[in-house]
Amino acid sequence: MFIDLSRPIWTPSLSSCSILPLYVKSPSYSGVGPKELTIGAHSYADFMTYFGSFSMKKWRLYTGDSDLAPTLVLETNAPVHVTLTQMVYRRLEKRPIVDVTDPTSLTSDGWFRYVIPYPADVDAQLVAFTVTTGDQPATLRSVYYGANVKRRRDVRIEIITTTFRKERQVTGNIDLIRTSLLEDSLWGQYFHLTVVDNGRSLPDDVTSGNSSITVIPNGNVGGAGGFAAGMIHAVEEGWATHVLLMDDDVTVCPESFKRTLRLLECASDEYASATVAGAMLSTANFELQQEDIGQIQAQRHLQPFKPRLIMDREYDITFNEELIPSSKEQGLYSAWWYSCFPVSRIREHGLPIPLFYRRDDVEYSTRIQEKEQLKFITLNGVCVWHDPFDLRWNPAVEIYLAARNLLIQEAFTPDPNNDMTANVARLRETIVNAGKHFDYPSMELVCDAITDYLRGPEYYRHPVGERLLKQAAAKAEKLRPISEIEGAPDVVNMWRVEETANDENVPVPPAPRPDARLSRRAARILGRLVRGILPHGNEDERKNHPTSTHKPKGGLAIIPVDGLCRPWRVLYDANRALAVEPSGQRGVMRVRDDSKRDGIMIRFEALAEQLMRDDSVARRYREQRDDMTSLAFWKQYLDEAKR
Repeated sequence: MFIDLSRPIWTPSLSSCSILPLYVKSPSYSGVGPKELTIGAHSYADFMTYFGSFSMKKWRLYTGDSDLAPTLVLETNAPVHVTLTQMVYRRLEKRPIVDVTDPTSLTSDGWFRYVIPYPADVDAQLVAFTVTTGDQPATLRSVYYGANVKRRRDVRIEIITTTFRKERQVTGNIDLIRTSLLEDSLWGQYFHLTVVDNGRSLPDDVTSGNSSITVIPNGNVGGAGGFAAGMIHAVEEGWATHVLLMDDDVTVCPESFKRTLRLLECASDEYASATVAGAMLSTANFELQQEDIGQIQAQRHLQPFKPRLIMDREYDITFNEELIPSSKEQGLYSAWWYSCFPVSRIREHGLPIPLFYRRDDVEYSTRIQEKEQLKFITLNGVCVWHDPFDLRWNPAVEIYLAARNLLIQEAFTPDPNNDMTANVARLRETIVNAGKHFDYPSMELVCDAITDYLRGPEYYRHPVGERLLKQAAAKAEKLRPISEIEGAPDVVNMWRVEETANDENVPVPPAPRPDARLSRRAARILGRLVRGILPHGNEDERKNHPTSTHKPKGGLAIIPVDGLCRPWRVLYDANRALAVEPSGQRGVMRVRDDSKRDGIMIRFEALAEQLMRDDSVARRYREQRDDMTSLAFWKQYLDEAKR
C-alpha cells in the first residue's frame, strides 16, 4: 500500500520567517508569500532540514521494515533539476545519491511531476533532496515522501489540551488545528480536538460550529485535572484509539500531528503501543530543541535525555535522530506538552494522580513501567514551540510545587532507584541553595511543601490545589520595577550579571603541586573559607554548627532571581542581594539574615527527620493510588471542583 509518510513544509509563519533553515535553505525564498514555494532562476532549494528531511533510520526502526525507502513526489510549474541526498550518520557528510532532470509525467493542469524512488540499498540517518532551477523560476507544490508500507493500523487521535484563562493563545491553536487538520478532507477523519477550559472563560463560538471540537467547562484543577477530564471524555466517547496531551501555551505545527498519525499507523508490533514524545522547541530561540524525552536523575532532578540541539544545523538534526534510548535506560518519561499514547493505557493504568500540575507526567510514565517497558517514538518535525522555563521563574511552582510533588509522586509510585534519603538530599540542596541566595521565603516554601505532603493522601482527595498554590504565591517574593527599589542601580546589565555572578563561569585556579605545603595559619583560613562557601557539610557538623562564623563585610551583590545560578563568590561578603529577572527590568532586594536562615533550617531538619523516620504517610499514598487514579474518583473530584 503506497501512502505519503511525511511532507516537507515551508508554510509561512512567525517561526518559519524567523528561522527559515528549519524548513528550507534557499537564497531566493524569503518564507513569505503564497503557500507554494517559488525558487528564482539559477537558484536552488535544499530540504536537508528539520522539517524537510526524511528520517530513514527512525522510520525503519519504528515500522520494523529494514528495507523501507521513500519515494520523493513533487510537482513544479517549470523543469528543474532534482538531486536526492543523504546524510551519513553523525559526520557532516552530505552525499548525492541520484540526479534527475527529466520529469516523470505531466499533471492534468500541465505541471511537471517527478516521482523519484530512493535506492533500496541506501543506509543513512536522513535523506532529503535539493531542487535546482535553470533559466526560469520554478514553483513547487504537492511535495511528499511516500512509501509502500506493510500495514496500516486503525488510528484515531483525540488531541486534548487544557487551558486556564489563556484565551488568545488557545483560540489561535484551535483555529489552526481546525483549518489545517479537522476541515481537511484527507486528515480530518483521523482527529478530534478536546479543549478542557479550567477557567470557563472561552467564548461560546470558539468551535466555529465544528463537530470535531469539544469544549469541556471545568473547575480549576490544574493540568493534571484538565488532562484527566479530557482522558475521561476520550474513554467514554469510545471513538479514539489514542490521546495526544498538549499544553495550551504552545505554538503548534499541523505537520507534527500528521507525522504522528502516520508513525502510529505504520508502527510494528514492538512500537504499536509506544508513546510519541513530541519535542519542545523554544519560543525564545525558535531553532533550539530543549527536550523530547525527559529522564529522572539519581539526585531526583529532571533533565532532558539529549543535550540541547540547534535544529537549523545539519549535524544536530542528524545527531537528534541517532540518539535513541537503549532498552536498559531507566527513568525515562514523556512530558505532556506533546505526548501521544493509546487509550487502552488509560483503561489499564488509570488516570493521573491529583497533583494540580508538575510531575504528573513523570509519575504516569513511572507507574506504567512498573508493569511493562515503555517505548518512545521521537522524530524530527514532531514538536511544539514552548516558552523556556528558565525565563519565567515562579517560586510557587519551581520551589513549592516541585518539592511537594516530588514527595507525593515518589510516595504514590516509588522509583525503584530511589529512596527517601535521596528525596531529603534533594530537598536539602534546594533549601540550602535558597538560603545562600538570601531567599528566605523560598526556604519557607520548601518547609511548607513537606508539611503539606505530610497531610497525607486523604487531604488531596478534594480539589485543594488552586488554594495551596495561591498560598505559596502569596508567601513568595514579589518582583518590582528596578526603578522602585531603593539602593538599586539605574540599569542592570543582565549579560554581565550572568557572566560574573555564576561561579561556574569563573576559571578554577590550578591545583597546587603535590609538594606544596600550606602554613598552619593559611590552612585554617582556607578551611573557614571552604566551610562558608560549600552548600553544607556532613550531617553531624551541620547539626552541631548550624550558624556560619563568617561575618560579611557588607555591600550589594547583583544576581539572577532564579535558584539555578551559583553566586557563592559574590555573595560571600555581601549583606544585600539584588535578585533580577532575565529582562533586567524587575527584581527584589534581599537582605542577609543568618539567624532567620538558621531558624528555618532547624524547622527543615525536624521535618526531614520525620520524613526519614515515619514511612506510614508514604504507605498510605501507595495504598490509595489505585482508587485516586480511577475514573470514579476523578468524576467525583471534578464535579466537586465545579461547585
